[in-house]
Amino acid sequence: MFFGTDKPGPDVTDHQFERFVNDVVTPRFPDGLTVLAGSGQWKDDNGKIVKERSKIVVLLYPKDGEQDSNKKIEEIRDQYEKKFLQESVLRTDSTEHVSF
Repeated sequence: MFFGTDKPGPDVTDHQFERFVNDVVTPRFPDGLTVLAGSGQWKDDNGKIVKERSKIVVLLYPKDGEQDSNKKIEEIRDQYEKKFLQESVLRTDSTEHVSF
């Protein structure tokens, strides 16, 4: 998931995002996740290019838990959008073969 940090008023701080991960994401995916810092851009409804800091959260989960994980991911996106006044949280999905 790609989380923008610009919002009306002060932007989402690193501390606020860390608390969101601790309070909302980690309880849903306690086995682990990765947070990356990014710099993104998008075109608004008026055609203006908007640039902002972003946070990328990478989640790995087993294929047989996909339905439950999808529900949890949608809850995370919804909570972030509401809490930080975001239009959306970008989600991308792929199937990977991993081992630890």
